[in-house]
Amino acid sequence: MKKAFLFIVFILGADIVFGQKMVSSDSLKYYEGEIITVCEKVSSTYMTQGQEKTTILNFGDVFPHQLFTIIIYQEDLGNFSYDPAQYLKDKNICVIGDVRMFDSGPEIIVEREEQISIKKQ
Repeated sequence: MKKAFLFIVFILGADIVFGQKMVSSDSLKYYEGEIITVCEKVSSTYMTQGQEKTTILNFGDVFPHQLFTIIIYQEDLGNFSYDPAQYLKDKNICVIGDVRMFDSGPEIIVEREEQISIKKQ
């Protein structure tokens, strides 16, 4: 019984990890509320200067003309083995996450390093 339960949990987990749709960066607005995978080059990065440091990664162009944005809040930076604003700048990456619409366009909030992979050139 325990093996069957673990097998079911594994299958459901694999579906969550591998079941995301691969979406082009210019069509993210049509996937609001869905967990997707998108790959693009990080065009600019920024870290807010206030009490709460928020890392912002823009794609496609610099703010305010970006195609979409990744947001990493200060409390999640400890989940990274590197500084995302420095390390990911100008790299081609893939990100898995939930698309949300904000005033400046689509964004994905990233909470863990595992949501981001660097594409090999």
